[in-house]
Amino acid sequence: QTVAIIGGGIAGLSCAQALSNSGRYLPTVFDTGRLRPGGRCSSRLPGEDTKKYNYLSQTIIDHAAQIINVAPDTEFKKQITRWEEAGHVKQFKDGTVCDITNPYDPESKKYDKTQIKLTAKNTNSMYYGSNGMQSLPEAMSKNNFEIQQDVWVSPNKGVKLIDNNSNKGISNNSKFWQIKTKGSPKFDKLVIAHNGKCADRLMSSTPAKDLHQLLRVNFSPTVPKNGGNRMTLNSIYSLTFAIDKLNGIPENIICAFIKNHPNLKFLSCNTRKYPTDEKKDFEVWTVLSSAKFGKAYKGPQENLPPGLVQNVTSLLYESLEQSLALPEGTFTEDNILESRLQLWGAGVPLNTWK
Repeated sequence: QTVAIIGGGIAGLSCAQALSNSGRYLPTVFDTGRLRPGGRCSSRLPGEDTKKYNYLSQTIIDHAAQIINVAPDTEFKKQITRWEEAGHVKQFKDGTVCDITNPYDPESKKYDKTQIKLTAKNTNSMYYGSNGMQSLPEAMSKNNFEIQQDVWVSPNKGVKLIDNNSNKGISNNSKFWQIKTKGSPKFDKLVIAHNGKCADRLMSSTPAKDLHQLLRVNFSPTVPKNGGNRMTLNSIYSLTFAIDKLNGIPENIICAFIKNHPNLKFLSCNTRKYPTDEKKDFEVWTVLSSAKFGKAYKGPQENLPPGLVQNVTSLLYESLEQSLALPEGTFTEDNILESRLQLWGAGVPLNTWK
């Protein structure tokens, strides 16, 4: 049977891989990515966007997912081991990932925000893509299934369930799904590999009402203590910037979980993560905002207004200065060589529910 999978992120590719390996199905993945599948597990590679960026186009950049943290004794751990043996992923070395906090002064009973404390994390379960995080979707895409790239399936009646009995000239009595894209292809089965409002809208006009109920989501930086009864998604900003050198972070540190500022969550150095034979005289960093910050300054992610980009970028630089206890004005137009701001408007789910 043929299967249409709407969404070429890790969920869609994993589904396609499993269906293809079963020998019972012929999956086709429809992905909106301009260059390659992967969704949030994607990377920008050297040589891309060279007309817009001089520095940022010279290195691999992970601008969404940063670390694969694997629980032991799971099927996913077995998959990671296979990927590691095939050279698709690497394990973080000891001392390369840390928490950023401020030291606590027991006398004043306050945290000293003029200094930072770096605490190394156990990296035994932490991995990253050997050629960017896009190494994972790239490995999954090598399976025997079709991927239609840079294809937009409209949430407004983009899929339609058709009963052959109501269509003259069609002899097959079974129902099928029609995808509203080039050629209007038809499939026996349909999988929605989205977790946002697009999935909700895609299924809202179909007879699959029970499934539709499961796709409804909330957008919030937090979830109720009981987990809630809907999938809850957050919004985060990703700011990638090139600078001569970021002071305050030892050169052995690649990634850091930011624990001392409400606007920030994560910091990663792409040029340290993916070094090349040719040593660069600049560094490229990615900082991820908190979900609370993302909600407070949310905009249309496909076309962020220039004023919003400038405001959010300035606030993230200011927050990073405070987190790293750097002098005010460390990040200015004079020392930031290049930057790029993105909004992940429907970030990873914050909860599971029954």
